[in-house]
Amino acid sequence: MNPSSADDRDSASSLRLVGETLAATASLDHLARLIVGRILAATHARRVALLSRDGQGRLGVRADAAIAEDGASTSREVVALPLLARGHVAGVVIAEDAAERSLLESFVPQAAQAVATLGEMQMGQGDTAAVQARIAGRILHEVNNRLGAIQIYAYLLTERLRRAADTSGLEVAAKLSSAVDRLGTSITGMATPEAGAAAARAELDLDALIDGCVAAISDDVRVVHRPGAAGSVLVHEAALAETLRLVLRHAGATAGAGPTLAVTARRVSAQSAEIVIECALEVRRLSDELFAGETSEIGRALVREVIEGEAGTVSVLAADGGGAVIRMQLGGGAG
Repeated sequence: MNPSSADDRDSASSLRLVGETLAATASLDHLARLIVGRILAATHARRVALLSRDGQGRLGVRADAAIAEDGASTSREVVALPLLARGHVAGVVIAEDAAERSLLESFVPQAAQAVATLGEMQMGQGDTAAVQARIAGRILHEVNNRLGAIQIYAYLLTERLRRAADTSGLEVAAKLSSAVDRLGTSITGMATPEAGAAAARAELDLDALIDGCVAAISDDVRVVHRPGAAGSVLVHEAALAETLRLVLRHAGATAGAGPTLAVTARRVSAQSAEIVIECALEVRRLSDELFAGETSEIGRALVREVIEGEAGTVSVLAADGGGAVIRMQLGGGAG
């Protein structure tokens, strides 16, 4: 028997076992420790952490586990994957030097579903809340239909008052129409609570965005932009621009005097793209930033704005000859 094949089967079996027991877990802390421990064992990673939202909605470390350091090893890769469930990022799994990356990625959807479901149960947003939301949606739809009828009547009344040259009546009719319009807008917003987030997305030329960020960086940080004909991608422009400026400035300022950063963007689809930054920072330092989540400067930008805001993935690889390559894959799946 091939030992590696047996190991693969054992790892996959271990993850399947976790998937079968996740639903029975009643504590998010316990669930996070279970996920982290099993991923650590199955993927032979050096360190694994799970980030989820706290009471203020910030992504912070819920569980963290690592193997014993030998004192001589150096980090080669760290990857942060979103736990996507029902179009939202329920948390983030971060793994350092995972030998079985494919097992990690195959397990993430199960972990996402478990974390999201448990989070909803704890917040009172389970099946009962879903039924209540559907009922409320139907009620709002009926109210909106009635408002449409009132708007028609208001229009007919306004036309009649106009023909009668009733100035005072026209003023009252105008106020009535305005009030109905505002109420209709409010009803629409209540029926589609995610409309605001979706509207924040815009078609954006990534190369143009990078040029603007490079121009905003201090002269003591040399940034080379290698245009990749990325084209337009649907992203949150302001948040992504601020993230790029912060990462470029921080990576350049802390990597030594006169460092050179190289930035490239590549379009994958209408809603996804890849931004690659080559810098002189060590992978271990960037790994610590990611594991810290929103409590560190770069970690906050990458975890909150790229992973959560863009439903993206962040990975950091050791570059040949030193330094690191930061790869930001913008998923475009989250509102």
